[in-house]
Amino acid sequence: MPRTVCERMTDPVTGLAALPQRLNMTISEYLGSFSSDSPINIIGPLYQSGPMDEPILFIDGGTEYRIDHAGLSVGDGDSSTLRMDIPLSTDKAYSDLSYALDSIPGHFTDVRLYGFLGGRRDHEYFNLGAAHRFLENRNQPSTIRFEERIMGYTPGTWLFHVEGLFSILSLKETWLILQGKCRYPCRNRTRLRTLDSLGLSNVGHGEVRLQNEDPVFIIHENNP
Repeated sequence: MPRTVCERMTDPVTGLAALPQRLNMTISEYLGSFSSDSPINIIGPLYQSGPMDEPILFIDGGTEYRIDHAGLSVGDGDSSTLRMDIPLSTDKAYSDLSYALDSIPGHFTDVRLYGFLGGRRDHEYFNLGAAHRFLENRNQPSTIRFEERIMGYTPGTWLFHVEGLFSILSLKETWLILQGKCRYPCRNRTRLRTLDSLGLSNVGHGEVRLQNEDPVFIIHENNP
């Protein structure tokens, strides 16, 4: 008889009971039971705090923080000894997080990442790249955040509240307008080049209005 979702397995190496597994289930299938306006929480190996509400994806070492059979785990096992619901090869040309983000159906518009900042700097850079590609592939207004520090936006018009230092970063050349309660507005359509220091170290003191023609990230030095 085939194994079913949430069946408790025994690890063939250790002989210990593994976490209940959602076996034979893809990320798309798992998310299919949730409404498109549900925020997707994604837990990484450096998780400290954040929502554990479903839908929730645990990325490799983030699976160490899984409670019972919540969510779906995915990874190549290089930062966890736990069995993954979706095991990936260690010999691949993409990261575990990139795989997960690329697998999220297009009608989900709110992704929240916890546990992906503060470790290896190269991992942070490439995680940001994966987030940028996620935003590029959306066909409707969408956001992706790294905790409360970095907010990514698809092209569009956005309102956000900020108190203190913030920067605007783009991983491709784009154009934007920035208005509202900030020290350095761009009231006319302004070019923002890739990793352009033009967006560095602005100061907000209330509601800010952003119009961007390509994905951009707002980096908050103070939590928004």
